Parts: sequence; C-alpha cells; structure tokens
Amino acid sequence: METMAFNCKITEESGEAGNKLSTFNGCFVPCLLTILGAVLFLRLGFAVGMMGMWGSLGILAFSEIVSCITITSFSAIVSNGRMEGGGAYFIISRNLGPAFGGASGLLLWMTYCLNATFNVVAFVDVIVDTYIPAESSFGDSGRWFRVAMASGSLLPLLAVAYIGAGSFAKVNAVVFAGLAASCAGVVGSLFFASREFELPGGSLHTFTPFNMETLRDNLWPQPVTSNQCAQAGAFGMGRADRNVCTLQLVFSVIFPAVVGMMEGLNLSGDLKRPERSIPMGTFWAVLVAFCIYALLIVGQAGTISREALQEDMNVLQNSTVGGGVFVVLGVATACLSTVLGSLFGAARILQALARDALFPGLAWLGYGSPKGDEPRPAIVLSYLLAQASLFLGSLDDIAPLLTNLFLLTYCFTDLACVLLELSQTPNFRPTFRIYSWQSSLLHSMVVIAVMFYLSWIYAVCAIVAFLLVYLYLAFRHQSNSEWTSIGQAFNFRWSRHIAEAIVLHKPDAKHWRPCIMLLAPFKCWAQNPSFPCLIQFLNMLSRSGFLILGQVVIGDNLPSLHSSNNDAERECSGHASPRQIARNDLCTAVPNFRGFVQIACAPTGRLACYNLLIGAGLGLLAPDCIVVPLLSTSEASQELAFEQCPALKPPVACAEEFVRVLCDALVLRKHIMLAANFQASHAKHWMDPGRIDLWVPWDFFIPSPPQDGGAEEQFAGDHKSSAEMLAQMSFILQLGHLASAQPSLQRHVRLLTAAPQGSFESDKLVASVEAQLRCWLQWARIRHGDAQVVTADVLPRAQSEVGDMPAESRVVATATLSHACHINQHMRKHSSNSSALLVLLPSFAEILNMPPGMLVQQLCDMVTGLPPTLLVWNGQGSQVISSDI
Repeated sequence: METMAFNCKITEESGEAGNKLSTFNGCFVPCLLTILGAVLFLRLGFAVGMMGMWGSLGILAFSEIVSCITITSFSAIVSNGRMEGGGAYFIISRNLGPAFGGASGLLLWMTYCLNATFNVVAFVDVIVDTYIPAESSFGDSGRWFRVAMASGSLLPLLAVAYIGAGSFAKVNAVVFAGLAASCAGVVGSLFFASREFELPGGSLHTFTPFNMETLRDNLWPQPVTSNQCAQAGAFGMGRADRNVCTLQLVFSVIFPAVVGMMEGLNLSGDLKRPERSIPMGTFWAVLVAFCIYALLIVGQAGTISREALQEDMNVLQNSTVGGGVFVVLGVATACLSTVLGSLFGAARILQALARDALFPGLAWLGYGSPKGDEPRPAIVLSYLLAQASLFLGSLDDIAPLLTNLFLLTYCFTDLACVLLELSQTPNFRPTFRIYSWQSSLLHSMVVIAVMFYLSWIYAVCAIVAFLLVYLYLAFRHQSNSEWTSIGQAFNFRWSRHIAEAIVLHKPDAKHWRPCIMLLAPFKCWAQNPSFPCLIQFLNMLSRSGFLILGQVVIGDNLPSLHSSNNDAERECSGHASPRQIARNDLCTAVPNFRGFVQIACAPTGRLACYNLLIGAGLGLLAPDCIVVPLLSTSEASQELAFEQCPALKPPVACAEEFVRVLCDALVLRKHIMLAANFQASHAKHWMDPGRIDLWVPWDFFIPSPPQDGGAEEQFAGDHKSSAEMLAQMSFILQLGHLASAQPSLQRHVRLLTAAPQGSFESDKLVASVEAQLRCWLQWARIRHGDAQVVTADVLPRAQSEVGDMPAESRVVATATLSHACHINQHMRKHSSNSSALLVLLPSFAEILNMPPGMLVQQLCDMVTGLPPTLLVWNGQGSQVISSDI
C-alpha cells in the first residue's frame, strides 16, 4: 500500500511587518489611561459621600475583580496562539463563530465611536465650566461653542490616529506623564496638606488635613437626597432628580468607569508579543489603577466633610493645590487619552470586520497602510461617526446602552474561554495558566446580572440589538464552510460520546432508521450530470438516518483529488484529507448533498466495494442499506459488454463482479437496493406531488399482517418463510413511507401485486388479497395508501434460459425472477405516472445462483421503461417496522 502525502505550503502575508509596540507603551499605558478616566476626578468623591469609604472600596474591589476575571479569560486565549488585529472581536469570532463575532464587533465599534464622543464632550465641559464664566455667551448657554470646541479637540486626535501606532505611543507617553503629574498632585494635596479651610457651599463644607476623626465620619454609607444625583446619574444608569442616591445609582457611576481594560487587547495587532504583553500589561494597569482609586477614596474620606462630598461635584477641584489645576489636567489627559484609544480600538475592529467580509460593502475599510498596516479608512469613518454624534446633542440617554454593550463583550469573551476549556480540544493549551472555566462561567453570569441590576430596560435593549445583528449574520453565513468555531469541537465531542453510547445498546426495530451507502465510481458527479437525481432521492430516504457516498477507485493510486487547475490553490488545499476534498467537490456539484464521503482504492471494483462494506461508518453507526446502480447490457450487441447506465455507472466492470458485490453485501447482512432509471429524463418529475408504487412479486406468499400482539407472537412456532416475508414486507413498506412522507410534500402510496390469469377462481378471492394488502398498509401506519391486485399473462419461458443452471436453481429462477421480468409491461401500464417505484425482489439470496450475465439481463428487462426504480431486498432477515409503543 502506498502512502500519499498532501503537503501544504505555509506562506506569510505579504507586506511590511506590523507595529512592534512594547508591553509598556502598547498595553499598560493605554489601559491605565482608559481606567483612570474623568470619574476618578469628578465622581469618586460623590461616591464616598453616599456610600462611605468602605462602600466605595467595596464597589471598586468588586469592579476590579470582575475586570481581572475577564482579563484571565482573554489572556488565556491570546496566549494560546498567534493573535491578530481586532481585539475582542478577533477572539469572539474565531471561537464562537462569525455571527457572534460580527454582532459583537459591529456593536463594539459603534460603542467605541460614541465613547470617544462622550469623553471629548466631558473634556470640553470641564474646560468651559472651569475657565469660562457661566454668564458669558460661551458659558452654559453656548451649546454650539461647546460643539465647535469639541470638534476642534477631536480633529488633532484624528491626525494622531491617522499617522499610526507610533505617534499614538508617543502622544500617550506625554499624556501619561501629565496624568501621572495630576495624580501625584491630587494625592499629595489630600495626604500632605497642612491647613484647614472652608470649601464653597457653606460652613459644613470643610477640608482638614488627613485625620482619623474625619475618616471615621466617612467610613459607612449614608445616602441622602441630593440634587447632585441627577448630575451623577447622567454618567451612569439614568437620572435621579431629588431622589435618594442609592447603591444602584452610585454603582452605575463607578462600575463602568473602572472596567475599561480592553485597550491593550484592541492593539493586539500592533504589539510585538501580544501573548505576553496583553496579560502582563493589563494586569499591571488594573493593579496600579486600583491603588490610585483606593488612595483617592481614602484621601477624600479622611480630609473632606461628608456634606461637601455629598453636595459638591467639584469638591476635589476645590480641595487641591493650585486652584484645581491638577484636577483639570487629570480630567483633560484622561478624557483625551480615552478618545484617542477609542478611535484606535474602533478602527482596528472595523478593519478586522471588513477583512473577514462579514458585512457587504465594507471591503474598502480593510485597507492597511504598507508600513504598520494602519487602518486609515477605518479611522476616518470612526472619526466621522464620533463627529456626527457631537451634533446630536446630549447622549446621556444612550450612555447606559453603551455600557451594556461593553459588558456583553466581556460576557462573550468569558464564554469563549469556557467553551474552549470544556471542549477539551488538544490545541487549547495556553501558556497563561491563571484561569479556570468555572470562574469564567461564573463571571459571565455575574456580568449579565449586573446588566439587569443597573437597568433591565437598557439590558434588554442591548441584548435585542445584539440578537438582530446576530440573526442577520447567522442567516447570511449559514452555508459558509470557511469559518470554524468552537461548535465544531463540541459536535465532535458529543458525537463521540453518542457513538460510544450507541454501541452499548442492542439494535431494535422500534428505533430503526435507514443508514444508506451508495456505491459509485470515483467522482461520479463529474461523469454524469444526472447524478443529483439519485442523490436527492437517497437524501429523502435517509433524512432520519444518514447517507454515505462510497467512491470506488480501481487501481493502485488515488487520482488527483483537486478539481481546481490553479497550482497555488492545490498546494494550499493540501492540508485537507482526500475525503474532505472529495466532499467539498461533491457539495459544489450537488449543493443539496447531506451526507459523508468514503473512498476506497483497490485493484478491482469488487475488492474496493468490499473494503467500503466492512470499513464504512463508526461502530453501530454503519450503513445497513447498500445502493448499487444497476448494470445495463449493450443494445448493440448480444454479448454482455457493459457500458455506463443512463443514470449512473456502477463501480464494477462486469456482471460477475456486480453479482459478487451483492453476495458480499448479503454475507455482511446488508439490505440491498438496486437503482435504475434515475436519469433526468425519467426523474424530472419525482419531486412533484404524485404516487409511490410498491410492487410485490405475484408468487410472494402474502400472509395476514401482524395484529396487535406484534410480529413475534404471531409467527412464534410458524414456518420460517412467514417470518422472512414479514421482514421483506416491513422493509419495502418502511421505504415507501420514507419516500412518501415529506415535511412539505405528502405523496400517495399504492401497494400492488400481479397475479397470473387463472390463479384466482373468483372476484371474492381477489378482493380478499386486496384486503390483505390494505391490512399491511394499516399495520405500517401509512395513512395515504391504497392496494391493488393486477392480472398478468403467464408467458412461456424458453428452456434455454435455464438449461445450464443447476436443478435447484432452475426451479427457483423459473418460479420467480423470469416471471417478474415478463410483467414489466404491466408495471409500465399501471405505474408509468408514478413518481418512483419500489420493487421487492423475490428470493434474492437464491436468484444470485443464476449465471451473472443472465441475472443482470433479467434485472435490466424488469426496469426497462419504468420511472425511477429501486429493486429492494431485506438482507438482514429482521423486520424494520415495529408496533411497540
């Protein structure tokens, strides 16, 4: 046996190498700048005033734990292989599939764009409120001035993002230095101040050097009614005017601000070593951010009075040195860095979406610059969406929706990690090991719970928005076989367990289903364009079982399996198995094929077919119904020179091999189905509503069908032939039911038999036989069925037909097959308008003793001029219909 090698040439994408950012400037700094946002300077004191130091630290700790679990999930995934651009979208799409990835990616892109708008507006508001008097024309009433200022601030950030990741890292370094200086100034003002002074708002609003008395007053929650709740709620889950500032509202302010830990992941395509930089940089950013938040919580709790914290949103600005310049610097750097990171993240997600061609009309957005693969068209489009959002006015009402879309992304990232671990796929062995599927699964459920806790209305809106995009992509890419997902790994795992479970159970007629294998030449669909007709019919019969196309290759080597003439395409597809390549070619030629492909190569057709008979399937999931195209004799010669059948060429070269294949199938206890007349000229109408005719041989003894007691009780102690007839009748009736009962097409079934003239003495006996046939239909529970007995002339048979046969075989042939051939004209008369015919062969195991040439000749005579026909025989000797409940 020769071993064939299918080599695949591995090539790298052309073009310049991408950016090579380090852990510090490519992950740590962007993550830290995003987490240390405007909430750190503008809303943290409000949280301390309402929830106290312990409550605020509890919210902070819970939020950071949630962040850390998500970080462990995506760190495990990115450390498992080569990470490309697209961040969370790339992770979700490559594991949960294109529908999940595309839906989350599109919504995440829009969220990042609107997030940029929110932060640039926050930056402008702080600048205007701090340095421009409210009574001036550019103060509170100057909306268009604020829009113009925000647009002017957004434009240079577009320029930075357009230039590329290098300029992004340099600008971020400057911004990081400014944010570090502002944090140092604020923390120093809180912990090292030496004088006490009164803050704006009244005598109860005071600042004192850090002391334990003030700290004790601010330890525990003390929510009150405050007008500041409305202002704070605009940053969270809705407004609360003159209501008590509850835990839900304070949590909605703090939680979304401290979970922005995916900035480094969004730059995955720009990092030098993303599998190392993303876990390390993100974890350090979260840790440093937690320390800074905790210092500001403790600092404000130990220096500022509870009343000032509860009622003054600018309390931190009024409490620090320099007239609040450090707070303004912190807000400016935090907001601008978040805007820049949002533009970068949005553009890279959009570029990845465009390159994957999930949505139509986005191909131009997949462009990347020759140097660094910068997504410049995607950056411009992201900027335009952010800029357009500035003209919409206040976006506070959709801010909670954006928060929920972020949380959905975290949930799907966790879910991807959970499924990868549970699938037990051997290629999932990440170098980052600080994770567990239990924690990721719990975290995904916690995230969903948090979404509904913050606002169930916005949670439902976010889920509905996701589902709408998901359903569109699932429908659009349902037949796209290029995508892989974790579902394939689970399908394999479940299939293995199911196959193992089936082996433990004894086959039973109650649960019988047709497992069909068609034996045909290699690439038979290319040899005959009428091949789909037979495949459609077998698909219909095997819809409750399965279908295997067994391809026979005669020779010592497999021929070329590639239908493409492109050498490069052949090389790149070499990683697929010969069976997979053949199936792909088959699905291209016959799009409605639903089944499997098996290939056998042997010196003779019979040996190749035998290999398929004993090797196809898995365990008890093996084919039990063998379909063989019927050989035909040459009309131009009296010799048995075999040619291609009109419908399909059989996998053997002569009548002797054909008969031996049938004998092999019977020895292996396979059901036999010989297919004929499935060429387009005969089969073009079989998919239309019509009738399925089931023919039983005239001399086939027709006993009364089993009654309520079942077949076993009725034939207990009876002669052997009755049990065999029950098996044969149940087989043809079961096939008739499968061929007629379609979900969208109900056909009529007619059970027929032909009796020689003179075999019935009265019409009463004919009616009795028809009644028996109807009882068979009733026993098989075929609702749309009828029975008919037709009479046939007994034509004389030449002695030369059987003169050379053994005596015992001569009797069988004389009494069975020859007469069946002679009634072909009656089958044509009564079944010419049928959609398909199923003909039960008489004494099939015995007629195989006939000379092969004569047997094939008579089989061909039997089906001449008929509609699509299957000659069937139950080769297992057991019934396939059960009346057991």
